[in-house]
Amino acid sequence: MIKTYECMVLVKNQEVRKGWQACKQSVVDMLTKHHAEVLSARRWEERRLAYPIKGEQRATYLLVYFKCDHLVPNAIRRELEFSDKVLRHLVMQCEEVPADAFTPETAFDEARVGEDIPPPPPPAPPVVETAPEMEIKS
Repeated sequence: MIKTYECMVLVKNQEVRKGWQACKQSVVDMLTKHHAEVLSARRWEERRLAYPIKGEQRATYLLVYFKCDHLVPNAIRRELEFSDKVLRHLVMQCEEVPADAFTPETAFDEARVGEDIPPPPPPAPPVVETAPEMEIKS
């Protein structure tokens, strides 16, 4: 039974700096090796990670949509797990591919690969309201 899947891959930035297209192609090749039909594969963005993963502070996100037999994703997960270019991955079944997944990667996206984008400022501390003091009569 053929199903549609969404796969988010966190790719090491040092691999991305060597060449984005080659890095993306290596992930796509892992999928096609297991007879998956890749519908869309595009760079999502580079971000600072919430916590270090394998010593990395930043990663580039690759979002891939593909179709394959329902037994294949386990083999794909195993292949991604052992890849030295991939920090983390998530493969989930989806009902349909969003229309914006088919828009091409722009030159601006390509120019931003490896750019050191500062993290957003931390959120403001929450405002804690104290209750008015009450007199205790004895």
